[in-house]
Amino acid sequence: MNLKTLREQRGLSVRKLGEMAGVHYVSIVKMESGKLDPRLSTLKRLADALNVSVSELIGEQPKTKGGKSHGTHKKKG
Repeated sequence: MNLKTLREQRGLSVRKLGEMAGVHYVSIVKMESGKLDPRLSTLKRLADALNVSVSELIGEQPKTKGGKSHGTHKKKG
């Protein structure tokens, strides 16, 4: 999860981000340390406070088109 990186890039303390997102700062500390898996609704509030998408917050890579996983890969022969 990119939570800590995004928070620090914006110069926010865990307490300030918690206030902005309506999430207790202790929960944010636990999320950043990997000790708490947040609910989707919590991720949405944090993403909104940081002005990013939930995908960016959790570090998900954008999907690309083509290749084997999309059925467009052709076998040789």
